[in-house]
Amino acid sequence: MKTRKWFALLLLALIGNEEAWASGSVPSAAPGPAEVPSLALRTSVPEPSYAKSSGQLALFNGVNALRRKLGVGLLMQDPALDTAAQAHAVYLSAHSVAQHDQSVGSLHFYATTPLLRARRAGVGDTQWVAEIVGAARGPDDSEIGAGCIDQWYHTVYHLQSLVTNQESMGIGFSDTGALGLNHCVVDFGTNTATQPGPTPNGVPYGGGQQIDAEIFVTVPADGDTDVRPGFNFAGESPNPAPDLPAPGRPLMIYANGALAEVLSVEAFKLVDGNGAELPARVLVSPAAKADGSNGMADEYLRNNAAFLVPLAPLADREAYTASFSGTRAGKPVSISWTFRTATPGASTFR
Repeated sequence: MKTRKWFALLLLALIGNEEAWASGSVPSAAPGPAEVPSLALRTSVPEPSYAKSSGQLALFNGVNALRRKLGVGLLMQDPALDTAAQAHAVYLSAHSVAQHDQSVGSLHFYATTPLLRARRAGVGDTQWVAEIVGAARGPDDSEIGAGCIDQWYHTVYHLQSLVTNQESMGIGFSDTGALGLNHCVVDFGTNTATQPGPTPNGVPYGGGQQIDAEIFVTVPADGDTDVRPGFNFAGESPNPAPDLPAPGRPLMIYANGALAEVLSVEAFKLVDGNGAELPARVLVSPAAKADGSNGMADEYLRNNAAFLVPLAPLADREAYTASFSGTRAGKPVSISWTFRTATPGASTFR
């Protein structure tokens, strides 16, 4: 059996707000307009043009496999975003870094920000552009692309970025660099019914593909098996729990936020098969905390997301039940779901 080895460098999942972005942090999304038309969720998209067995195809298929599983709408290939993302992947590999900015005059410089790179590549002035970046190594390009997706899936901020209301994507995948790593770049586009003034790296609350207001997306999903017990905290910067030496697999609940509606937490718990509640930390948006939510305010969370981070890895081969109660836009929400963890070496997207 082939052994995959994945390594995460500095990873940032930016979701809007120019001032915070300029300081190197992961800001909150821009508020939505008063009325928000949007696309119907896509359940199919045209076949992409990426080469068979390429890292680009693995990334494209991986993002859409996750979005199909969670019911948040598939993303179409955007050739202009492909150009921008590939230019950035080449830049990152040349400099052995993983970041969103480029320095003027540096080798392989294309443009400073994800938005400016996309505009140079040909996207329109109204399109919003967001980016996630990773680096991995493995036996072949397809495995490496899958490895980057797996890194992002087992995080907080990057997971959030994978499921938002964007509608297209472009893929960058570098050759193997000096550190033996291939860089993965996914640029997301949101162009339908967006407000003006795109930020350098962001997804707006309004427009794009919106889930129904009565739907709540959870990760892990109800009935999942082979769930990985740990959190890829080493691959996420900023780290949402820097004081925890080995946190468990984060749980996410995600709601419609087309008008920047706030998801507030009354209780968010995880219990094992014996009914024992696990010690955990709840992360909510600053807007939710201001609204009276329980949990710790995290400046990088969108208004419509909340996370539970166990203080230690989950047990292998254990059944868990998660429960959430709170409000979305002031209306009560109460849901619960179950999942089971894996034996060591589980597959991706769990």
